[in-house]
Amino acid sequence: MYKVIAIIVLIFVIITLAKIYLNRKWKLIFTTFGHENYFKVVAKLKNAGVKYKIKTPLNVNDRQRFNDNSQYDIYVKKEEEHLAQRAMHQSD
Repeated sequence: MYKVIAIIVLIFVIITLAKIYLNRKWKLIFTTFGHENYFKVVAKLKNAGVKYKIKTPLNVNDRQRFNDNSQYDIYVKKEEEHLAQRAMHQSD
C-alpha cells in the first residue's frame, strides 16, 4: 500500500516539475473572462505578431450555463512581453 502511495506522489512531483520546466519561458500577461474579451485580446496579439498560449482553469460552477464567464489566462514568451504589453494598450 505504501509503495502505491509513494509511486503516485512521485508521479505527481515529476509532472509538476515538468510543467514548471516547460513553462519557465512564458509569462502571464492577461486574464480575461468571456469569449468576446478573449477574442479581442488574441486579435491584438496576433496583429502584433506575438506568440501566445492560453490556459483555461477548470470551471466547476455549472449553474449559470448561459452566462459567458469562462476564464482565459493568456501567456506570452518572456522575451516578447514588451511587445505584448504594447499591443494590449493600443486602442481598437
